[in-house]
Amino acid sequence: MLTFIQNTFYIKGYIDLICKKHFISNKKQRYILFASLFFWLISSISFNVSATSLAEYNAHHSNDLWERIRYGFALAPSSSNSEAVREQEAFYMRNPKLTLRVLNRGERYLYFIVEEIERRGMPAEIALLPIVESAFNPVAKSGSKAVGLWQFMPATGKSFGLEQNAWHDDRRDIITATHAALDYLQYLYEKFENWELALAAYNWGETSVSKAITKNREQGKQANFYNLKLPRETRNHVYKLLAIRNVIANPSDFCVQLNAIPDRPYFDTVEILYHMDTALVAKLADISMDEFMALNPAYERPIVKVLGDTRTILLPVEKVGKFITNLRLFDQPLISWQIYEIKKSENIRTVAKQYGISMERLRAINGFTEDKEIGAGQRILLPRIPPHITVDRSNVRRKPAHVQSSDKLTVYIVKKGDTLYHIAKRYGLTVKEIKTWNNSNGKLSIGQKLNLLRS
Repeated sequence: MLTFIQNTFYIKGYIDLICKKHFISNKKQRYILFASLFFWLISSISFNVSATSLAEYNAHHSNDLWERIRYGFALAPSSSNSEAVREQEAFYMRNPKLTLRVLNRGERYLYFIVEEIERRGMPAEIALLPIVESAFNPVAKSGSKAVGLWQFMPATGKSFGLEQNAWHDDRRDIITATHAALDYLQYLYEKFENWELALAAYNWGETSVSKAITKNREQGKQANFYNLKLPRETRNHVYKLLAIRNVIANPSDFCVQLNAIPDRPYFDTVEILYHMDTALVAKLADISMDEFMALNPAYERPIVKVLGDTRTILLPVEKVGKFITNLRLFDQPLISWQIYEIKKSENIRTVAKQYGISMERLRAINGFTEDKEIGAGQRILLPRIPPHITVDRSNVRRKPAHVQSSDKLTVYIVKKGDTLYHIAKRYGLTVKEIKTWNNSNGKLSIGQKLNLLRS
């Protein structure tokens, strides 16, 4: 402000000098000259302010996602409990390789999580919570049956709309579980009006923390996180998050050398319209099965089963185009598995032998434990081999074009005058079956190809 006032006086003096030199005495002319130079001064100051703001923005928004995360940190450990946080920091200092391995594992997910957290206006520390919860392992499972990056219990998951069935567990779904976890944390923060208490409730339970607060207030004690009687695990849960926050803020102080993470999306979504082998998805996308499962850990079976209109999968951004192109050109069946119902005259061992599959593999594919009884009437997943076994058509969909013909599949080309009813009657099928296999609304056009799967 002082510089601005000084510059204003300098302008006035400069104008007086010019007027004397050029014999300008007209007040109007002097005013116009002063106004012109004054507005020039304002513009110059505005430009400098904008340039300074841009420089500050760029300083906090480099191409490294870690810098972006640091810029959003909003929590800090209480000075009265700093020793507890130091103890947790010591663990990371003693295990720098382990710490780095966990952080590297999170590189696939961090950009998406940070984007969601910033959109909601939450502290950036929340993006580090999966380090504490699951060590960024998307298939982590605790002794209490909590699973996924965010460690959802079955009941809590269901209350936040996370579907859990034999084919798919949304608690392990990267996108769905992240949305649910952040919804839950926001709800807890609104309830307790404090992030430490919200994090404690996420670990110990909303009801338990509420009871601890009520008890403290009845005893005339403070009801903040540091004064509540909490389980040691819950306290350490919060201290660990504060500790890893400090490590990320100043990694060199903890003998940790962070790898830069590009500040851009790692994965993108692709909609799947038909049942597909997970192995085929990986092959068409030119990625390993490990990479596919790291991005799509929610799938319990070797099939992406489309239970509704579509099913979303995640692929590395740079592989999406390749997958779509390869899928369009692929002319083979999309699945190599079938749903098989065990008959009264069979048992699980005879079926496994008939299909040339080991008991261990069969149990793993179907999610059966060794002590699970499997008998007549049980529906299991099996390879689509022995030609005398009928494919369960309700669980098989094929692409609507470029499909390989076989003994059971006919590709019919629609001719003038054809109707779905007459085609179905000719091949011993139903109109509904033809519509299902071809994702059709029933309208036909000359030259259209229809997949007719016969048993």
